[in-house]
Amino acid sequence: MGFSTDFVGHIDIEPPLNDAEIGYLGAFARSRRYDRGDPYEVPGNPRAETGEGAGDRYNRPPDGQPNLWCDWEVCWDGCCITWSGKEKSYSMEPWLRYVIDHFLKEGAHASRDPRFEDFTFDHVLSGTLVGCRRDNKELFAIRVDANEVTREVITPADPQYLDFPPLAYEAEIDRQDEDMRRRRRRPLPEEESKVVPLASRRV
Repeated sequence: MGFSTDFVGHIDIEPPLNDAEIGYLGAFARSRRYDRGDPYEVPGNPRAETGEGAGDRYNRPPDGQPNLWCDWEVCWDGCCITWSGKEKSYSMEPWLRYVIDHFLKEGAHASRDPRFEDFTFDHVLSGTLVGCRRDNKELFAIRVDANEVTREVITPADPQYLDFPPLAYEAEIDRQDEDMRRRRRRPLPEEESKVVPLASRRV
């Protein structure tokens, strides 16, 4: 079943990303990172992709990428990067190292790829993101200092919490998420139909 982790905080990016970098990293984070034969490939419309014809590759990430989802997303202005808000976000530190090492820092791997000619590869990241695991309540910090990513445990995991009900803030987050999903749900045809009264006949 896995576990969920709640995160707060952000990592600053200096200088801010340009439009090409923001657009690509947004598509990268929203697309399933399965083995397409090219680790940098992103679909034109990540939300509409089905993986049809991919076979076993659909459940296998390409070499070097930690898993199937990168749950780091940049802000609209490109000045920071933070958690995407998705549940069951794993491998947050390895993914952040990957994004920095491949797309952002000076001498990044993608700097040798002509498809990334609009990237500047001069970014320095610094900041802190704090996470709390839902299952065992481990509290930890992901810190970035001049592009170096480290993880520090603040409160160790405690297995006694595995049998506890959700904390108040966890229940509230889940309630808001459910409300959001309900508002985004498309109404059924019968819910959209309206009775339009006919004009009165003149006598």
